[in-house]
Amino acid sequence: MLVLLLPAFLLLAVAVLTLTYNSTSKMVDESIRHQLQETNNRVQGRLDSYLSGLDHLLSATAEHPELAAILLRDDREAARDVLQKTLNNSHGEYLDLLILTRQEQYWANMNSPLYLLEHRLASLIADTPFYNKWAGIELDPSPAPLTAWIQRYPILSPDSGQVIGSLFGGLVLNDNLTLLSLLGQGIKNINIQLILRGKPVGPAFINSDIPSEIFTQALSSLRPYDQKHNQKHDQKHGYYFSLQPLLINGEQSELQLLLLTDDTMFRQLQQTYGHHSLLVLILVLITALALSLYTLKLISSPLNNLTRFAEQVSHGQAASFQPGRIEEFNLLGTSLEQAEKSLRLNRLVLENMTEAVVIFDRARHLIYINQAYTQITGQSRDEIAGQLPSSVLHRVFGDKTWRLSWHMAKVTGSWQGEIPGHSKNSPHSLIRLSITTLREMNDEISHYVVVFSDISIFKGIQQPLPDASNAEAEDRQGPRASQRTSTRTGRNP
Repeated sequence: MLVLLLPAFLLLAVAVLTLTYNSTSKMVDESIRHQLQETNNRVQGRLDSYLSGLDHLLSATAEHPELAAILLRDDREAARDVLQKTLNNSHGEYLDLLILTRQEQYWANMNSPLYLLEHRLASLIADTPFYNKWAGIELDPSPAPLTAWIQRYPILSPDSGQVIGSLFGGLVLNDNLTLLSLLGQGIKNINIQLILRGKPVGPAFINSDIPSEIFTQALSSLRPYDQKHNQKHDQKHGYYFSLQPLLINGEQSELQLLLLTDDTMFRQLQQTYGHHSLLVLILVLITALALSLYTLKLISSPLNNLTRFAEQVSHGQAASFQPGRIEEFNLLGTSLEQAEKSLRLNRLVLENMTEAVVIFDRARHLIYINQAYTQITGQSRDEIAGQLPSSVLHRVFGDKTWRLSWHMAKVTGSWQGEIPGHSKNSPHSLIRLSITTLREMNDEISHYVVVFSDISIFKGIQQPLPDASNAEAEDRQGPRASQRTSTRTGRNP
């Protein structure tokens, strides 16, 4: 047996090793996907915090009553002082564009000197029609086109409440190293690139030595506007990347985030999982071998005793048999035989009872009737199998009298008494009814057992037949008289 078990365990080890390797690769791949998704969520959270800080700063500047008064008296120097204070704020240093308009006309400009936008300010103002909402604006100054995110805030007159001007604030994405450093802070082994309309915008945040053409290959293999393909893995060149849209103003925007990492983490995780898997397999094989040897010893010891006993008996020698574990097996077999006899006896008792026995499960579906039920009602098991008490018991009692008995049995555990009904041989019978609720150890209902029999004959023997003078009164009372009899004779344990 050991010779057969060892090859079987060896084949099992090979199968487990193959499955472990495949599952390890999938686990590593899922781990990289999860890390890329976590990085995307972290960048999105930082972008939301960044834009929120700018929103609060710009809205506070636009709502300051001093700025409205400055616009009304046409004091540009004072307006520049206010704008300079805004730029000196902790979030103001991130602003590349800061413009004031008066009566929808350019009025004051505090833009970064790095961007020559004087000849484009009129179109920039016209292309930003919405208030309190970030908008992407394409600028085309010399020498190269720029992409900016602009937000417009109304400046209201403190007297009339009318819009007397606008405050424009924004940032240029093309070379905004401050924004990129903020988004990539604390991120390791993952490179970041902002993508706008399928093209890179601004520099890339490089965390590892990755050739620049890898970004181009990643973009060419992804379809930026196809949401079903916004994540792919390129394992041919040993790099993993994902492209997902960023949310601006709480909505999906054209600005997307490209995340790219090499297979360093894949190799490390695969090596770690491989070592652990090999160690586990070795332990499994050792344990299996030990269990096999122990099991063989347990089985072979009593069998050897039995063989020795048989040989001694065959040679006419005096011998005694020590069964060991076999004795326990014999006891188990005896127990099973006794259990089978007990079940057979219970079945014989139920099938030969003169009282009808009906059993429902906890869902109140019929699961058993004995032969007496068929003899009393004339209905077979196939006709009513799986039906509810409302159908099964109604066939016997014909009215709703049994429902109260059922409810009492469910509440108190059991009910018994006499109620009117009808059988196959008598449409007006007196039925002795017993309903018992069976419960599990946790007090949940497991079954309902209904036992009944037609006692009309016994009542007719024990009581005198009613005379003609009382027949009409008894007919008028009808089932109510029988119900009163049931109430008097019923008991609730």
